[in-house]
Amino acid sequence: MRSDIGAIAHKVAPRDGEPIVVKHYPNAFVGTELDARLKALGVTRVVIAGFMTHMCINSTARGAFSLGYQVSVPAAATATRALPAPDGSVIDASTVQRVALAALADLFAVVVADNAAIPD
Repeated sequence: MRSDIGAIAHKVAPRDGEPIVVKHYPNAFVGTELDARLKALGVTRVVIAGFMTHMCINSTARGAFSLGYQVSVPAAATATRALPAPDGSVIDASTVQRVALAALADLFAVVVADNAAIPD
């Protein structure tokens, strides 16, 4: 059975002829042609947005950094969910989000408030 949960939203669907990279792992560079496509275009800077800041945004930003890209993450274009802690408590989504963004900002990405603050 296929579900709509992972489907691309109509308003951000690819245009005719626009390349599509299907990722299978949290890091969008692993097992995909993303790096080769970007390098073929001469891209050196990437902006990463999406869901699961603690996992997919984190993994892709670190992967991009390791491949030599300058990485920006607009915080307002990311989100995550609450997570269970090893002691059985639950870490609320706001805390997970803040910690994930702070960890990225420590070295791997320029984390900004929103798309208007992305550095040139």
